[in-house]
Amino acid sequence: MVVVCLVLAVWLAGCTLNRPPLAVVSAPVVSGPAPLDVAFDLSHCEDPDGDGMVFTLDFGDQSEPVTSDSFNIIVHHTYHTGDEFIVSLRVTDTEGNEGEDQVTITVSDDGPPVGLAVGETAPEFSAHTTNDDEIALSDYAGAVVLIDFWGAWCRPCRVRMPHLQDLHDRFSPDGLVVILVSTDQEKQDTVDFLNANDYTDLVCVWEPGYKSQNPIAQLYDVHSFPHTFLLDRQGVIRYVGHPDHLTTETIEQLL
Repeated sequence: MVVVCLVLAVWLAGCTLNRPPLAVVSAPVVSGPAPLDVAFDLSHCEDPDGDGMVFTLDFGDQSEPVTSDSFNIIVHHTYHTGDEFIVSLRVTDTEGNEGEDQVTITVSDDGPPVGLAVGETAPEFSAHTTNDDEIALSDYAGAVVLIDFWGAWCRPCRVRMPHLQDLHDRFSPDGLVVILVSTDQEKQDTVDFLNANDYTDLVCVWEPGYKSQNPIAQLYDVHSFPHTFLLDRQGVIRYVGHPDHLTTETIEQLL
């Protein structure tokens, strides 16, 4: 039994070795007209085992890839023609383990097509705020925009509201705008909750339509709550999902 346990322990220890490196390539600008200069950030790459690493960054436009062992850098590249380019990053450690990541660059006067997936342009909408003003998503062009679909009727939404307030307080000076899309049946329910908890400095919109019948929720095909979209400064969707899985690092990369 002792021998078996020792063998098993050695085998389990071996399973934790030679973990592949983490490859992360990001860019604050992913779309725009030519010539488009893009700054690729490689500083979030990591080797869990602490080995040395090298990277190869392919810009997707048939130009010469960049290879280096320096990761705490920004790599600039200029795209001179309109097209959609898949940028690929491959990171290799000294043991030969590899990690890969990609980002799509769209060089066009119009930017990426409108859609609901990461890499697409978020659909435009207009709505009335709980303060009876009217806003449009395009009013916040040039800002990083977090759109959160929520409701005072939804306990998980209420529980996570302090997190959204914290993100606003931390990043709004750098250009983050938090837009809450209320899915409450009655506007007053939203107003009462925001006032009672001092969330009044967040932009909150309300339109008739309970839960997924809200017109903006329908436009964004949202059926579960809370649900978050993060847009970069060009209005391109960079994150879709539950707010718990949105990291501060993702926001920082866009600011």
